[in-house]
Amino acid sequence: MKGISLSQLFYLLIALIYGQELSGQRNVDSIVQRYSRFYSLANLKVSDDNRWISFNKIYKRNSDTTIVAKADQEQIVAGAFPGISQSFFLDNDRFLWYGKGKAQVINLRTQEKKDFEDVIKSEAITSLGYYIILYKDHFLEVYDRKDHLVTSIPDVTQTVSNGRNLLYLISKSEEISSIWMLKSKKIKKIYTSEHLIKKLEVMPSQKNIAVTEQKKLSKKLKLVLLNTRSDQATSVNTGFVDADYIKVSEIKHGDTYFLDFEQRLPPISDNRPLIWYGSDTNLWLKKLGDQRHEYWSYNVKSQKVQRIDNPLAFLLPIDNERYFLSFDRKEKNEYISSVSWFDIQLYDRSENLSTLIFPQSSTLVISPDGRFVLGFSEAKKRWVLYDTLLSEAMTINNSQVGEPTYSKDNKYAFFESDEGFYCLDLKTKKLERKTFLSDKKVIILDPDTYRIYGSLGADFKFQSIDTHRPVILKVWNKNKNETSFVEWYSDKIKTILSSTSNRVGDFKCNGRKDQFVSIEENFNKPQAIYTTVGRVKKKLYQSNIHDQDIKAAKQEILHYKNSFGASVKGVLYYPMNFDPSGKYPMVLSIYEVQSKNASMYLYPHFSEIGINVRSLIDNGYFVFLPDVIIDRRGPGLSILDCVHSGLDALKTNGNIDLDRVGLMGHSFGGFGTSFVATHSNRFAAYIAGASVTDLVKFYFSFSEERKLPNYPRFENGQFSMKVPFSENKMLYYDNSPISNVERVTAPILLWTGTKDMNVPYDHTVEFYTGLLRNRKKTVALFYKDQDHDLTTNSEESIDLHLRILDWWDYFLKGKKNVPWIEKEMKKDAL
Repeated sequence: MKGISLSQLFYLLIALIYGQELSGQRNVDSIVQRYSRFYSLANLKVSDDNRWISFNKIYKRNSDTTIVAKADQEQIVAGAFPGISQSFFLDNDRFLWYGKGKAQVINLRTQEKKDFEDVIKSEAITSLGYYIILYKDHFLEVYDRKDHLVTSIPDVTQTVSNGRNLLYLISKSEEISSIWMLKSKKIKKIYTSEHLIKKLEVMPSQKNIAVTEQKKLSKKLKLVLLNTRSDQATSVNTGFVDADYIKVSEIKHGDTYFLDFEQRLPPISDNRPLIWYGSDTNLWLKKLGDQRHEYWSYNVKSQKVQRIDNPLAFLLPIDNERYFLSFDRKEKNEYISSVSWFDIQLYDRSENLSTLIFPQSSTLVISPDGRFVLGFSEAKKRWVLYDTLLSEAMTINNSQVGEPTYSKDNKYAFFESDEGFYCLDLKTKKLERKTFLSDKKVIILDPDTYRIYGSLGADFKFQSIDTHRPVILKVWNKNKNETSFVEWYSDKIKTILSSTSNRVGDFKCNGRKDQFVSIEENFNKPQAIYTTVGRVKKKLYQSNIHDQDIKAAKQEILHYKNSFGASVKGVLYYPMNFDPSGKYPMVLSIYEVQSKNASMYLYPHFSEIGINVRSLIDNGYFVFLPDVIIDRRGPGLSILDCVHSGLDALKTNGNIDLDRVGLMGHSFGGFGTSFVATHSNRFAAYIAGASVTDLVKFYFSFSEERKLPNYPRFENGQFSMKVPFSENKMLYYDNSPISNVERVTAPILLWTGTKDMNVPYDHTVEFYTGLLRNRKKTVALFYKDQDHDLTTNSEESIDLHLRILDWWDYFLKGKKNVPWIEKEMKKDAL
């Protein structure tokens, strides 16, 4: 007798568990089996010689699989490798992968294989034609392009590579730590120390390797620089400093180094009372703990080291030996934003003087030479340019421009926008919109980005493009919902991927930028991989070939206005196997702006948030996704207006039975559903998941997830109230579902996770209690130990999926005999 597999056993258990409680109308085992076949594509790679591509098939239930395929022929798969952590293309048509303690090199043409067991890391050194294998016993081997062993080294604790022609290793034997270097096909020991070598880091200029050493029997650290040309080691004379990390930054291409000795202080945790103060500006420390910083600069030529005593907590380098950015993350923090706004100072090291240059900003973009800083002013809602050389600030008086990127020659700053592509001349300070693509949304593809601070929602970084070489731009025509890619060079535009209504999820080009590979999909087309050379576009791989039904899917984009005259979009999906002579029920699902995802492939799965369009249209429902626009009325009333305006726009569709319509949503969509349920009589039933139901209560609550108050989520966040509760109390009351819970007229299914740290489950309890008190028909599901989203493919997500289908079938299709629903709906059923 053939044994039963673990997956088959799981399916059987699910069928037994849920078959008892749920309606019995569905074959749970067949649903699970069907859904498990679907997958998505991601992590696209192209070999240097453009002969091969690799990508991941990502399943909701099964292990992810890496596929290697030919880059010039459709569906020619050379290998499928489940459970891979890392992979590399080698020369001579070879492929190196590592995962689950194993590594393998496979010749993609001949299928010859070389296997390695008990592996913890593998890596390719491409320009040398080498690859390394590091075993669990810390024994390291180096192999050449013929898979011959070049050398081996014992006791290796860390490897660091630039991915091309340099490899450094740390080995520890008895009381001595050593650094080895593989360069130009030679490996040699270049440094030894009696101290523990904790970390190696290749600096961006590749002139030096930063070596962090830890003193024996201590946590104190110091820095050593290894010259990559001479192999000479230089100890930076700061002495050993109390720190957990050393962050090393280059100034002027490695002429000077900026050292940040960071010490992490854990949160206070003892038996004393935890004391909170009304003037506390550093609440997140209750979760994260504090930091201490000691700053030094080191000049390579003079070998001069100098401590920088900055009065503020944080000091950030901007590629300038004299000027630094500084801020105190505790200063003036009133928590009115979901991200932290800082008063950014320019610190003059020579004068030991700080000057305020950006009040209350969380986003900074710095030019490659450090002279210019663009910061977004929260007060002005504009970008502001600060010139550190001239000590001058200029506001960019255009509210349309988005994120900036500098040219590497420091002459221009380019701004993405929804209305085209803008260029700021940094000499004349003149902003112009490029004449090309003036009515399109333009995004710079893969700029060079180096982030210098990214905590508490802040984003401070260097970002630039080389305008002396072609730059790839992603272009989106929002009116037609079409995407294209163009090459921009010398103010000329060349189309490299023609406009398509498909969603382009990934896009790669080779070094010469004459061959392009893309992953594309649409609502009725599973993801596929294409290659484009010149004007010729060819399909290389088609996912989910078994899903032939999706070809018959039908979608309609509706354009209408709300009662304020604002333009709104909505996406309408037709039932599968749609019969023009029939009349069908409809489910609305709400969550902010959804029309931007109209080109995403619809595939069935057990959703972590309970909402899956494909499963609904497969089961004979229209599905409508109306966009939501928040205005001065507040989020609840704005959602109500958008939902009703969408229903009005659908009145001309005679195939929709407007007497059999349901509304559902999760999180913000769950809030909207709960609110609409208290103000509308146009729905037969509702489903609200993980929803805020009492805005006043939530406004004055404290987020255990973020360790911050929740009121910034209302004043400047998702709920977009724009004013504090104290200034317009009725706005909060009028937009709270709980304020009118007695007005609910249709049955509502509530669900939440009991471990939800985003929206605590007591909001669901409160709304349920209000419904209970007012004798309204409701069922509440509380999933034990589940978070804001249910665990992927968990028993809970399967249970919710099936109950949602039951709920809609019961109230929109009239299918009775659903015991768990009828316990509530039938008199005396309990």
